[in-house]
Amino acid sequence: MQKCIECTMWGRRLEYDYLLWVDRIANTLGLKGITFFKNDGSIKVVAEGEEDTLLFFIRKLKRGRSFFPFLSKIENFSVTWQEAKKEFEDFSIVESGE
Repeated sequence: MQKCIECTMWGRRLEYDYLLWVDRIANTLGLKGITFFKNDGSIKVVAEGEEDTLLFFIRKLKRGRSFFPFLSKIENFSVTWQEAKKEFEDFSIVESGE
């Protein structure tokens, strides 16, 4: 069943290359959605896909880049679930918002 998650992450050294990493993982998993920097400097991820794939994606996001954890330490993470609206054609990085 298709679901949608909205995640917000705060942490040290979350820069544009982290968005690139999120984008690469989401596309590898076949998810659809967006990621961007919020005005407060946190990162928001909206993703749609199968529930088990989203659960795996959330675990990856919470852990951060495991090969270089010092580059992107996640200090705060929140996630909300909803029904998929099927409003995305692919997964991409968009301009800052919210």
